[in-house]
Amino acid sequence: MKNHFHNKLITLLALAALFILPALSFAGDAAAVVSKLQSKYESITSLKADFTQEVTSRGMPALKSEGKVWLKKPGRMRWEYKKPAKDLIVSDGRTIWLFQPDLNQVIERPALSSASSMATDFLSGIGSVEKEFDVKLAALETVNHVLILTPKQEQAGLKKLILEVGKETSIVEKTVITDHFGNQTAVTFSNIRLNASMKDSLFKYTPPRGASIVRP
Repeated sequence: MKNHFHNKLITLLALAALFILPALSFAGDAAAVVSKLQSKYESITSLKADFTQEVTSRGMPALKSEGKVWLKKPGRMRWEYKKPAKDLIVSDGRTIWLFQPDLNQVIERPALSSASSMATDFLSGIGSVEKEFDVKLAALETVNHVLILTPKQEQAGLKKLILEVGKETSIVEKTVITDHFGNQTAVTFSNIRLNASMKDSLFKYTPPRGASIVRP
C-alpha cells in the first residue's frame, strides 16, 4: 500500500508541477513544444477534468480507475476516484491526504515530502526540467506531441515520464510514468476546463470520524 500510494503521488504531482515549471530551453523540435506548453500553463490558474487511470504491472491484470480532478495554483489539488474504489486525494499545498474508504484509513503527510525529489523540487519552485531530465520529442507521433523525459540521475519510483501534449491546445492530455521494475501508471484526461471557478474549500480536508490516521 505504501508503494502504491508513493507511485500514485509521483504521477499526480508530475501533472500538478506543470503549473510552476520555470523557463525552459531545449534543443531541436522539443524546444518548440515545451515553449508552447510553458506559455499555456503560465496562463492557467486552475484546471478541472475527468480522468482515467490504468496501472500495469508485470504478471498482474491491469488496474483501471476513473474520477475527477481539480488543480488550482499554488500547489492545490483534489482527485476524486469514482470507481472501482472511491479513494480521495486532497492537498492544500502544505499537506496531502489520501482517504481509502474501504479501509476507513487516511494517509497524511507533508506535501513537499510526498514523492520523488523531482516532484518535490517542482512543487517548491526550484526545480528545472533541463537540470533534472533529458527531454526529447518522440519521432513517431499520433494526434499529440509526445515528450519523453528521462531523469539524468536515478529517481525513486521513476525511470521515465511521458507527456502527451495536444498539438492544437498545448495541454497535457496524458501522462505515463514507468518505474524501474517496468510498471506503468497512465493517466488520461478528458473534458478539460481551464481557469474554471472553484472554491478553496475543495482543497481542505478533515478526516471522517472514526477513521485511522497514518503518518508515514
